[in-house]
Amino acid sequence: MKNYDIVIVGASTAGSYFARRMAEKGFSVLAIDKSSREKISPEYDVFHMEKKDMEKYGLPKVKEGDGICEFIFSKQDMMSAYSNYPKAAPTEVVGMHKHDYIVLMNDWAAESGAEIIYEAAFDSLIYDENGKINGVTYEKDGKKVTVSCRLVADCSGIPAVVRRSLPDGYGIEKFELTPDDILYVVLRYVDFTEKKGRWLQSQFWLAYKSWLAPSAGSDAILGIGACFGFDYVEKCFKQFEKNARLPGYTVKKIEKGRTPYHRAPYSFVSDGFIAMGDAACLTKPNCGEGCTASLVLEQIAVDVASKAMENGAYPTREALWSINKLYNNTQGKEFASLMALLTGVVRHSPKANEFLFKHDVIFSEKILGGMGRELELSVGDMLKIVLFVLIGILSLNIKISEIRSILSGLINSGKLTEHYEKFPETPDGFEQWVNEAEILWKKAGKLSDWKPEL
Repeated sequence: MKNYDIVIVGASTAGSYFARRMAEKGFSVLAIDKSSREKISPEYDVFHMEKKDMEKYGLPKVKEGDGICEFIFSKQDMMSAYSNYPKAAPTEVVGMHKHDYIVLMNDWAAESGAEIIYEAAFDSLIYDENGKINGVTYEKDGKKVTVSCRLVADCSGIPAVVRRSLPDGYGIEKFELTPDDILYVVLRYVDFTEKKGRWLQSQFWLAYKSWLAPSAGSDAILGIGACFGFDYVEKCFKQFEKNARLPGYTVKKIEKGRTPYHRAPYSFVSDGFIAMGDAACLTKPNCGEGCTASLVLEQIAVDVASKAMENGAYPTREALWSINKLYNNTQGKEFASLMALLTGVVRHSPKANEFLFKHDVIFSEKILGGMGRELELSVGDMLKIVLFVLIGILSLNIKISEIRSILSGLINSGKLTEHYEKFPETPDGFEQWVNEAEILWKKAGKLSDWKPEL
């Protein structure tokens, strides 16, 4: 039986990054993936990463014309339900061919000494006499292979095959994502009949969870996401197409995929285990992007796990616990806050959306341009919101029930931020923290709790 320090299940972005960084630290790393090298990460042709994130985490660089980079854009506008009142949300975004970039990341991980085995499907975990993880079995070429290790990282995506296989009471939630907890995404690669104006630059419509991005192979990519399944997504797209007043276009190809839309597990770690990437629901609440969203946790995990495994030590739950603390005090609280905010503010009609965009209330550049960061509203901001909410109600542009949902989103957002800042330093007190978090998340609800009439 071969021995490794770390076994990673899943070799897409999350798995490749963790493999590279831990191998650089001198650990022996094995990453397995059920797909072949030729078919790894086949869901989409083109995906996006913010350039600043790629630079911050030292990801492999690409450039236009290299066959991997499809486009780079730096301007994006948030649009109202009827494509008016743009709010600038500047950021430099790199669009890349996903499969090609994942292969590049695989090779990048291998360069540091990590071993990658394709067409190797996770089978089960192995435990020692004390019930702690100390190995993995996987299937390769019809045979079961057993390897020993000190740490297993679940980077298997939405199925979370390792996390969900853990025994009850191991310290990690085993929830399975349902259609209510997933954003079903449809991408249309289109050519417009009129090639001019803003239809050739990036835009985002929060009212429909839809976006437009430039594309080198076509005029644009029209994307839309929704819970409940692909049939419901198509119904949403028809409303979006009509209300947003899209110009004429022809469709060159259509792609479909999924991304988690569920709060992250309360704890990512236990004895000899850590959950990462989509397996830990680490996606940006405002857009569903998960490739770089998981890197905050992973960089923390690299530092903490390296110390926990020094001199051959076994990484216990206690030794890995600060991964939870450091993450939930940073991106964890920001994502929780934003998810609660969006869950409340999306529950309104296109008419209400148009009114709020017009008057720069709630859907303002300050709020929309800062998505993904902790929300800070001044007294002046709050007074403006109250004033125009009253005007909207009196003018019949906004329903009281819509305002109640929006204000609830704002309140729940703030409460979850405060609660995640109080995440316990050690496992002591964790159970009480979880009980309080459950109450807050129940109040906040889920995006899928509201299904607009189409």
